[in-house]
Amino acid sequence: MHLLKGQNVSKHFGGITALSNVSFYVDEGGIVGLIGLNGAGKTTLFNVICCVYPPDSGVIKFKGVKITGLKPHHVCGRGIARTFQITKSFANMSVREILLCYIHSLKLQS
Repeated sequence: MHLLKGQNVSKHFGGITALSNVSFYVDEGGIVGLIGLNGAGKTTLFNVICCVYPPDSGVIKFKGVKITGLKPHHVCGRGIARTFQITKSFANMSVREILLCYIHSLKLQS
């Protein structure tokens, strides 16, 4: 069984197709890279995996369980999260304040 699996995932934004029947898998302990040109759909795929965007078709499974349609914080609670390229989002916060944000997010998941 694959740790993370996407089957025939598609996502459209108006007349633009960001993902078209994308299928993939990641095995436990595997390391996978995703490369492509700007606008190729890399970020959209991550957003669909994390349930930020619902797919127009297809399904995402994590540990054999369908996660498509869950809320992002529920997916995060199961162990899937993403980071952002914003490097200064916590620039004015102490380490204590950042850790408090993390602890608060754990409470939201329960």
